Amino acid sequence: MTFTLTDTTSHISTDSVALSYNGDADNQISQDVTMLYPTAETGYRVTRAIAPQGSKFQVGAHWHEEYDEYMRVIQGRLKLRLGDKWEVYTPEDGEILIARGVVHDLCRADKDARPGEEDEGDMIIEERSDPFFGWKLPLQQLLVLMYSDTYIETIPGPAGWYATHGLYALLKPLARLLGLKPFYDEYTPSRLAVVRMEMEEGVAKKKKT
Repeated sequence: MTFTLTDTTSHISTDSVALSYNGDADNQISQDVTMLYPTAETGYRVTRAIAPQGSKFQVGAHWHEEYDEYMRVIQGRLKLRLGDKWEVYTPEDGEILIARGVVHDLCRADKDARPGEEDEGDMIIEERSDPFFGWKLPLQQLLVLMYSDTYIETIPGPAGWYATHGLYALLKPLARLLGLKPFYDEYTPSRLAVVRMEMEEGVAKKKKT
């Protein structure tokens, strides 16, 4: 599944969730980033993030309390904050440990570069957590899809509509029972608050109809 935050895309398909974010309308700041979430092939362990050339995307300072995070630069240069210190990392640095409880943030190393002085090509990073989310991760992903009007085709043909809606009807209360939420305040950047509100309002309107 591909999760894309972009200032130019607003389409939704069965294998991608696209959220539109316009950044700074006056300065036309690009916030493009593509998140390739873990699949069964990687044991739901490895997430890949791709920030294209010119992207000013920045995750925002945060920390994790229940797991350590391991990050690796696959291509380009990463600017990573650990605690109160910023460092630049490249593929030669190998795996980077972000211990639980440590405040961290990240962006392209050339985020503040002047036009024409940016690094060429995409910045690509991979990250995993320890302990990993296991079977809860696909359930969490499904919960997000339910709130973004994205329905997975479970069975080809007309019967698929009933199968998918039936699956969602069963999994939504199960996810809630397990303490999962589609959005978490501590992991939702302020710049995406409007997008989150629109999603939640959309679900609320559907319940009333």
